[in-house]
Amino acid sequence: LKREKNMSDKIKLTDYVTEFLQKKGIHDFFGYQGTMIAHLVDSIEHNANTKSHSSYNEQGAAFAACGYAQAKDSCACAYATSGPGAVNLLSGVADAYFDSLPVIFITGQLNTYEYSGIDGLRQQGFQEIDIVSMAKPVTKYAVQIREAQDIVRELNLAWQIANTGRKGPVLIDLPMNIQRGEISDPVYDMKFSDEETEAAVCNRKDGGNGAAFYREAVDKADSSDADVAAADILCKLKTAKRPVFMIGHGAAGPGEKILIDIARKHQIPVITSVLARSVLAWDDPLNCGCIGGAYGHRYANMIANAKSDLLVCFGISLCTRQIGTKVHEFAKGAKIVRVDIDPYNLQREIHEGREGEKCFCVSAEDVAERLADSESRISSYGDWLEVCRRIRRELTQVDDETPERYPNRMIAYLSDQLGDTGAVAVDVGQHMVWSYQSFHNKQDQKILFSGGHGAMGYALPAAIGAHYATGKPVACICGDGAFQMNIQELQWVKRENIPVKIVVMNNEALGMIRHLQRDYFDCVYADTSDGSGFSSCDFSDVAKAYGIRAKRIQGEDVEKVSGEFLGQNGPELLEIMLENGTYAYPKTCLGEPIHNQQPYIPKQIFDELMEI
Repeated sequence: LKREKNMSDKIKLTDYVTEFLQKKGIHDFFGYQGTMIAHLVDSIEHNANTKSHSSYNEQGAAFAACGYAQAKDSCACAYATSGPGAVNLLSGVADAYFDSLPVIFITGQLNTYEYSGIDGLRQQGFQEIDIVSMAKPVTKYAVQIREAQDIVRELNLAWQIANTGRKGPVLIDLPMNIQRGEISDPVYDMKFSDEETEAAVCNRKDGGNGAAFYREAVDKADSSDADVAAADILCKLKTAKRPVFMIGHGAAGPGEKILIDIARKHQIPVITSVLARSVLAWDDPLNCGCIGGAYGHRYANMIANAKSDLLVCFGISLCTRQIGTKVHEFAKGAKIVRVDIDPYNLQREIHEGREGEKCFCVSAEDVAERLADSESRISSYGDWLEVCRRIRRELTQVDDETPERYPNRMIAYLSDQLGDTGAVAVDVGQHMVWSYQSFHNKQDQKILFSGGHGAMGYALPAAIGAHYATGKPVACICGDGAFQMNIQELQWVKRENIPVKIVVMNNEALGMIRHLQRDYFDCVYADTSDGSGFSSCDFSDVAKAYGIRAKRIQGEDVEKVSGEFLGQNGPELLEIMLENGTYAYPKTCLGEPIHNQQPYIPKQIFDELMEI
């Protein structure tokens, strides 16, 4: 269906958009067809190197693009028609924004000649909505194209904005008559200065002085020079006895690999954020878990909060979700060095008055490269790493002996059955905690989460996107509440025969909220449990209705059948029935230090570990 080139050297606008993105490495587009996006979809169809994958709700397309961007560490694209189609993208747009995922979102729009010019008119025409204004708070850049030729500059600018600095989504709104227009002199690699991109990103925030506001935020950091940051880190490593590298999703890419190489050569323990959970294989000797104010690994929380004397933080926010609500109490015995490309994030004060805390507004990759050049100046910390490994070993045993954590043991078993998958997308709820605590990921096997946005319904479409990013079988882990949010995408799985292994952990409850209600609402389980405003279906029957092989088992039978079942080719769904009173442990009780979680560590073990 390749379209012949126009002999006048002009190109249809949507052909240009498709070809531009294809030249940048995007070959898979996710969306839902509609009248006001039909020209773009037609162009994707006529380009021999691109393919459109249709979801059954635009939210599914947006999450698929997020999963693609996460799994591939590169840019993705999702599209939707105007009005309700565009609005349905917004949860995925927000997910990409909070988790720093470069996604190009393209929306269709009313013909420009249908706009009346009447201020205050509620709607200009059928399915018209001001999606640009709605999307601006959750995009790095959002623009409507009103003249066809403007697409050349705007698309090049949007691409650069999405893929540089702190990465994130952009949105381009294309009126229907603009889509079918023609442009001349297409350009595929236009470059913009930092000042131009900063102005474009920030002007939407404060009425025209955004670049100056951004620059002021940068200036509040101790330095924006990678050499200065590296020198400070090297100086502090020289005197530290118990350093830790803390790595977040903001370090993703080549810099992350450099940091791991440095840590491995010098035996420096590594703690991650949840989003960076799969930086290291589960059993890597450096792996000291992921930090979490409420549900992080016990050993990660203890090492970071109570044992380390230096935390070198790369692209990790240190938000309250990670370090607890008593921010100034975090790691009081340690110096903290923070490297982050986002100057606003660095304005979070961790130590009161920033005592013993240094902030550098620079990319983790640039600093990692400088550190690699000066490796000979870094000591080896093998004895300290052994202390960390002992803490991990003993606290893991404490957790393994906690009866309430039987879902964690199921996740650990299932992870071995899913070891050949390229990526595992995990939804939001108790199963998310069980998964990041206990999934035994292999090296280079990515675990994908909806982090900052925490969107239920993320995992199934994200797994679909991850399959097209990796070309490998994938898996998703869901709870019964989350899975119902985008259950319609099972038809997408069946239609394209996507090799996704779906695990639904069904406790017939919204388990995390039910746990909250037990502790704080006198066990009144409003809208979270069967008989109290919530119920779940037989998901295996639903999957079979879509033509997908499925099985429903009781939790205690998981080790008897899941290996055989999940080993088949093609899509499969395994539904595991749990009791509805499930809990996620360990959990930090409100007001407690994050290294002293419930159920509490036996006093003798706690005291011994705090002393070593």
